[in-house]
Amino acid sequence: MANRITPESIEAAENLLADIKAKAQAAHDAEDVFMMGLFTEVLSVVSPIVTKSIARAHREARAAINADHKALRAKMRESNA
Repeated sequence: MANRITPESIEAAENLLADIKAKAQAAHDAEDVFMMGLFTEVLSVVSPIVTKSIARAHREARAAINADHKALRAKMRESNA
């Protein structure tokens, strides 16, 4: 699987989102309406992408565990037959 999502990738995506949120907070604290507007728009695009990607990684991990369990059950059935 060439596009496997690694824990490092998930962490980097979460850090990216946290960094953008921190910059938006800094713009708010500085009362910089222009930058606050930009960060609001960027967050509206980036946040759902990061959220979906992380959810996909969790689904892929669960699918791999389920596949391993299925293979183990099949191996056990073959050895008992």
